[in-house]
This record gives sequence, C-alpha cells and structure tokens, in this order.
Amino acid sequence: MPAFASLVVLLASPSTQAGTQTVSFTTEKIFEAEHGDIANRWETQTDATEPNTRYVVVPTGPVPSVPDAVAELSYTVQADVAANYVLWMRVLAPNSYSDSLYWTNDERNNSIFWFNDSYNKWVWVMVSKSLPLSAGPHTLKVKYHNAGMRIDRILLTKRGYFKPTGIGEDPTVYNSMPPSSYNVALPQPPLNEHPRLLLRAGDLQDIRNREAEAALRANDRSPEYQAMNAAWGRLRAFAKNNPSGTLPPPPKPGDPADAKKELAKYCGLAAETVRAKALLHLIDSDEQSGRHAISLMEGYFDTCKIDNTRAIGETIWLSAIVYDWCYWLMNTDQRTAYIERFVALASKMEIGFPPVNQSAVTGHSSEAQLLRDQLSAGIAFYDETTAVYQLAAGRILQEFIAPRELVYKSHSHHQGDSYGPYRYTWDVYAAWIFQRMGAGNVFPSTQQYTPYQWLYTRRPDGQLMRDGDSYQGGYNAFNTYWNQIGTYMLTASYYDEPYLKDEFVRQLALAAQSPTPDARHPYDDLSMVVLNKPQLANTDTKTLPLSRYFAEPAGQMVARTGWSEGVQMQSPAVVATMKVGGYYFANHQHLDAGHFQLYYKGNLAIDSGLYEGVLGTTSQSYGSAHDSNYHKRTVAHNAMLVYKDGEKFINTASNDGGQRFVLAEPATLTALKDDKNGYRVANVLKHEIGPDNSTPDYSYLKGDIAPAYSDKISNYTRSFVFLNLKNNAHPAALLVLDKVKSSNKDFKKTWLLHSVQEPALDSQTATIKRDTDGYNGKLINRTLLPLEATLTKVGGKDQEYSVYDGSTGRYVNYPISLMDHKGLKFSEEPGAWRVEVSPKEAAEADVFFNVMQVMDADSALPPLATDAVVSASMHGVKIDNRVVLFAKDDADLSGTASFELATADTLRVLVTDLSQGYWSVSRNGAPATVEYEVGAEDGTMYFVAAGAGSYTLRQASKRTLPAPPVLTSLPLPAPK
Repeated sequence: MPAFASLVVLLASPSTQAGTQTVSFTTEKIFEAEHGDIANRWETQTDATEPNTRYVVVPTGPVPSVPDAVAELSYTVQADVAANYVLWMRVLAPNSYSDSLYWTNDERNNSIFWFNDSYNKWVWVMVSKSLPLSAGPHTLKVKYHNAGMRIDRILLTKRGYFKPTGIGEDPTVYNSMPPSSYNVALPQPPLNEHPRLLLRAGDLQDIRNREAEAALRANDRSPEYQAMNAAWGRLRAFAKNNPSGTLPPPPKPGDPADAKKELAKYCGLAAETVRAKALLHLIDSDEQSGRHAISLMEGYFDTCKIDNTRAIGETIWLSAIVYDWCYWLMNTDQRTAYIERFVALASKMEIGFPPVNQSAVTGHSSEAQLLRDQLSAGIAFYDETTAVYQLAAGRILQEFIAPRELVYKSHSHHQGDSYGPYRYTWDVYAAWIFQRMGAGNVFPSTQQYTPYQWLYTRRPDGQLMRDGDSYQGGYNAFNTYWNQIGTYMLTASYYDEPYLKDEFVRQLALAAQSPTPDARHPYDDLSMVVLNKPQLANTDTKTLPLSRYFAEPAGQMVARTGWSEGVQMQSPAVVATMKVGGYYFANHQHLDAGHFQLYYKGNLAIDSGLYEGVLGTTSQSYGSAHDSNYHKRTVAHNAMLVYKDGEKFINTASNDGGQRFVLAEPATLTALKDDKNGYRVANVLKHEIGPDNSTPDYSYLKGDIAPAYSDKISNYTRSFVFLNLKNNAHPAALLVLDKVKSSNKDFKKTWLLHSVQEPALDSQTATIKRDTDGYNGKLINRTLLPLEATLTKVGGKDQEYSVYDGSTGRYVNYPISLMDHKGLKFSEEPGAWRVEVSPKEAAEADVFFNVMQVMDADSALPPLATDAVVSASMHGVKIDNRVVLFAKDDADLSGTASFELATADTLRVLVTDLSQGYWSVSRNGAPATVEYEVGAEDGTMYFVAAGAGSYTLRQASKRTLPAPPVLTSLPLPAPK
C-alpha cells in the first residue's frame, strides 16, 4: 500500500448527533484520545516503548466501507469562539497496511487525508487546516479504515501557526507565533529595559527640561516654544480625564447613521487620554497615572472595535505604548492578554500578521501598519516574544529599505503632494523608533532630502503644485498655507536639518493664525514633546537656490524666480515644474510623464481633475469613473496624446490616447526594475541649471518618454527650458520642444495645455488668464511648430473632464463636483478647460515647439515677441534677451552647426543637444578665441552673442583654445 493515512472525522453540534459523551473537552487544550466515548472494537492500549502513552486502536479487522465502519470514537469539544480551527492528531502507523483512515466534517462527503511520514513512530498530523466552528459545543467523531492505526492525542486550535511536537504542549500565544523567514541581521532591542519605544530612561530628564523651557519661553513669540507649551498643556489636561481610571461607555449618537463617526471621535479622545497618562507616568513618576493608562486601555480594547486597518493600527500602537511605558506595573497575565489582543487585531490588518501582504514599495503597507504599529508592538513585547519584532523589523530591513534608497536619491516622493508626505512621514517615524531603541540609523541618510520636493513646489498662495492624487485642497481652506508640520518636525529633528526646521517653524506660526480651531495644531502632541528638538537652529529657506533637479526615479526639475513668505496672492514669484519621469510606482501616481505646470499670480498651466468629490450625493474618490477615465490619465495633464483607434487601457472605458495604464503596484524592488513589468516609463537624457545654481538664468531638462506609451510611439523626446528673465514685467518663460514619431501616421498627436479659466485662441497663440479669486496672472503660449497647427479649446459646462471617443467622434465627460464645504471656500482646483494643439497634416514624425511666457493679467504691456531663429540644424527661438536652440535631428549635434541672429542686441544664448567635447563659437567667420567644455550629462553651452550675424559652432575632441571667463547669472531685478 502507499504510505498514506486517511481519517474519518465527523464534526457537528450535539443536536445533530446521537449518543452521549461523558467527558467534555475544550479547544486550545490537547486531550487524550482514550478519554472520549470508545465503542465496539476500539481498544485502549499502552505503548511498550512509551509506558506513559495510552492510545486507542482497532487492533484487527477487515477494511470496511465508510457506512459500515466500526462505531465512532466520539468527543464533545467546546469551541471558545467562532473561528477556523486546525485539527491535529498524534498518531502511529505501524506499517503500510495500517496507515489509512477517512475523514469528514459535519457529515459532509468523505475526504481522503494523505500524509507521509516514517512508520512505527509517533507523529503529529494536521488532519484539517481549516474547520469553521461556531462558538459552543461540537461533537468530534473518528472512524477507522485500516486496523492498527493508533491515536494518542487530539487538539483543535485556532492558532494557525502552532505545530505540536513530542508528547505535545498546549498552544499559547508564545509558542504559536509565525516563524520569520528573513535572513537580514536585525538590531536587538535592549533586553529587560523599559521604556524603549520612542524614548528610554536616559531621555526622560531631557524631555522634562524641554517642558520647563517651553513654559518659560512661551511668551517670547517663538512659535515653536508656544506650540510645545500648548502641546504639554493639552497632554496634562488629557491626563486629568477619567480620574477613576475607567472608560465610560460611548454616548449614543442622535442619528444612527453617525454611529461610526461618533465612535471614532470618542475613541480618538480616549486614546489621547491613555497616551497622556502613560507619558506622565514616566515624566512625573506617577504610578497612579500608569495604572489608569492600563485600565483605560482595557476599556479601549473592548469599546473601540473599528474594523479598518488604520483604526486597528491606532489600537495596536496605543497598546504598545502602554505595554512598554507601564511595563513594570503590569503582571504576566496582563502582558499575555495584550499580546493575544495584538495577534487578533494584526491578523485583521491589510498587511496581515505575519505582515507579508501588500507591496514593499508603495500602497497602504507604506503607511503606519508596519512602519509604526507592528514595529512598535514588536519592540514592546520583545522580552516575552521576539517573533513580532523579527517579523516586522525583518520585513522592513530586508524588503523596504532598498526601494526607499532608490526613491530617496531623487529627493522626492512618487506619491505626490498629499500621499507623498503622509507615507514618507511613516518612513521617518520608523527611523525614530529604531534610533530611540538604540539601533542607530537603519534608513539611508538621503531620506532627509525628500521634503525638498514640497519646499520647492510651494506656491506663493500657500498651496502646493499638484502632483498625483491630491486631497489637500479639499481639506484646506482657500487663502491658507497648506502644512505638513509633522513631516518637517520629525525629519528636521532626526537629521538636524536647518532648512526643514525653518519650514517647520514657519508652518507652526501660520497654523496658529488659522481661523479654523482644528487647524491650529495639526500635529501629534506626543511626537512634539518627545521627538522635537527646539534647540536646533534654522536656516531661512529663502536662501536656497531657485532651481532644483530631482533625479531619477523622479526625473523632475522645479524652477522658481523667487521665494515668498506665507500666503501672498500677488507675489511676483514664478514656479514651474517640469517632469520627465523615471519609474511608475502606480497607486496614487498619475500617467503624467512629460507633464509640466506653470504658476504666476495664480495657477496657469494646471494639473486637472479631482481626487475626491461628489457625483450627485455619492462620494467619489480612488477608482471612480472620473478618477480612472480622466483624473489619473494623461489627458488630464499637460502632456502628449497619440490616439490609436481601439487601444484598450486596463479597467477603464476611455481611450484617451495617453500613456500605458499599469494598474498593479510593484510588489518589490526587483519587480519594479524588471523591464517586462512595464514600470519604467521614461529616462532623463540631459539636465542642467546654469550658469550658476543660486539664481540661474535657465533650467534645462530633456527626457525620453517613449517607454510610457504603447508601441503606437516609436520615438518621443521632450525638452524643457525654463528661463528666469529677471524682468518684473515679463518674469519668466517656459519652452517645451517635443519630437514625436508614431508607428502609424494616422495616429493623431495632441499637445495639451490645461487651465482653470477659459483660454482665448488667436491663430497660433493661446492666452490663459487667472484673474478671479484674488489672482492676477496671465500665460501666453505661442506655437512655433507645427508651422500650421490646429488649436482647439475643450471644456466648459458639462465638458470639463471630457475624453474624445473615436467610435462616436464626440467627447465623453466624466463629471465630478466639489465636496460640500458648508458654504466655505476650499482650495480644490480641478480646472475646466484645455487647449489642444495638433498638426493639420498627418505624419509619422512631428515636432511641437511651444513657448509660454507669463505676465500680469491686468498689464497694458504687450507680451514679449517670440521670434524663430534661422538654422539648418537647430530649432530656436529668441525671447527678450535670450536665445535657446535645440537640435532638429534625434541625434546630438556634432562637428559644426550654425544659426543666424538678426538683432544687434546683446543676447545670452543657450545651445542644447550638443555632443560631449569642446565647442567654440565664432561670428561672421571671425576666429574663435575660447572653447566651452560640454559634458555628457548636460550637452549645453551658454554664451553671450554680441550682435547680429552668422554664428558657427565647432566641436573638438580635446581642448585647443582656452576656457572662457566665468559667465555669471544675470542679477535678479529689484522688487517693484
């Protein structure tokens, strides 16, 4: 016979089974097989080699069919809770003729259970991995198939990771923990030392001193000390709540529909009280405060049962704080109960327990559930069980660090202006947890630069340039300064970063002035008093360079003409974002490789659509028809469409002509980098800021964006040049050159420019104003190429978020409306219009050259002239006192190139797309006197052209002439 055994197990409630059991057993306790009801030919015998082992067996007999099998072994088992249970038996098969039984559950059809093991030895076998049982009594029955199979002990347990061995010990939370498969070296929490979560005994006096200093300096007009003093005031006020140490039942809401909202509010206040009492137990050496934290936590466990991942995580984190900070006040049973609660709660989280679900790169796994909640629990519980820490820290260090190291190199975050700060903050929180535990720095130090993305994309009106799924506009009143106080505080304090400290203090001061009380302290009081470093000096962010390159995988440039303070609707500062892209991380990232935005006294070239809103009375958010068919798609951005009739996009109805929709989040760094998965969407080819970094004249970025599209595009590069014109009346220009080749000339190419207000079209020029709501900006776009382009405006009522449908020849709108703000004006900016620029004649290869400039909407001055520059090998434009040139061919310029200038004015000339080497420039045949070194990363030269004439560029492989004198940037204009 084959080496297998099969069991017949009949499991049902006593009401459906005949017979009476004399002994009742419970789940989670191993019981002896011979202690049940034993009928007919079943016998109890003693093992000769294990005198203490008694077992049941049918010693001899034929092989019966299941209905004729010998009468059952019968057991009454009490299930403590409704759950899926694992059924274990300790058995011995003496040989291959005595190793088979059948099993069934609730008298369902019989199933054969197979197991392979050595004969003639006792082994534990898992009869069923998942038996769903309701709470209460059940009857377990066993039938034999082959004589000679011995059964010693039986266990029903809901602990899925428990595996009995030997004679067997009962399952507990400690011996039932999942094993860790991670092979990374882990820093060990300090043993038998508490507290060790977020603070240690050596930190307490420093925290006490900071409280005293905050109280002393609260009146010296320091926003930071005022905020810290207020935080301590709130904590001490919360600590006085519930003086009996018991949590009263939550109030019943007037409207049952508000029950969840009211419970969440109640639990939030209860959690503040528990945290405050636990903290003051340490700070004030107040034993009663600690005991109250423990008793209130018990009430919190029983009352605050909100089954969503973030709420579960709050419970886990809160309990970890109480466990660690009040450790010496708890007994063994209380600690075990906390760990039991953790296992039950963590198993309900999206990431699971063990925390192996979801992506290690992005998604909800990149929030608090692992990086704060389960990690905190693991550190708190480490003396009693190391498993929770090994699983949480193991996954973080083995799977989470490497993809973040890649992202941190870009000094930005792929999840945008809203989810980016939120998720990045949990990275920093984990860094703090590890450091305060004594592990040092486990994240790369480049982590500290990520908030620079939000420093640079800050608009003068207090908002941020939109990026990805942006929800901040729906939660911040108009004319207020959006803040991420916790993000800047945690990062600045951890890394002693003075620029981030400056922004943190700025946001504190502005939040304190908010007309909305809830917005005056949008930060975590506990982190403020435990982790903030008020002694850290700040450096004014307005001293930062005006442009910054954010490397791959972001592939983005942000250029400014100046900085502003607070909310200044009429600030002269221009902000431009230019995005090539790199990797697409999915989730809240958009299909926007090549996208740009331009702000001057209002957002002029915008990122359109809404992440959150309403359709009628129904809330709309992630994955809505608007989100999937418009908001996340290329059509909602200032990017390029190439329309291929019949092209399909994952999980969406619309064919917008845009970029590939990779729906799944990359699970690992390996998956992200695997070319076959399609996450690589662009490559930066060139970039430069010059001639100096502080107040540059130009900011240049070029990239290959073809990978973002399907095979409908065979080649596509986009080049950006932002010009700081140092001119108050005409402060800046943005040049965008696109070279696009489609695989079929009939695939229509469309260049997009989105706006809030309706654009005005005049031949090859589009004018966009933003002169409502206190703004006063204007953008003028001149389309130089195609020479005969068709400009169309799309939008307005019922067409705000429309996508062209090739099957009908009409636009289909995917509507959404703003959330109800009860009459208040908030900061959403979905837009309603766009300009579409397309060639009049179909061709495989097309060049688009658009020149945008900004000025005051109410200015009586004309826009600057945008004159094409004559050249056989280059596309060029003159605007104000600048000239910019790009290669006409796909390849970089080499050898020689020439162009003509018609003006006698002195001009500054930027030539791009040059091959690496040494380049000279001569005018009207006069010999060159200097050579410019052109690097591979930039491919540019920048020089002064003194008058009209024919200019010739020549390349040399090595230097033959002296280097030119240093050319500095033009000075910034004096303020108006």
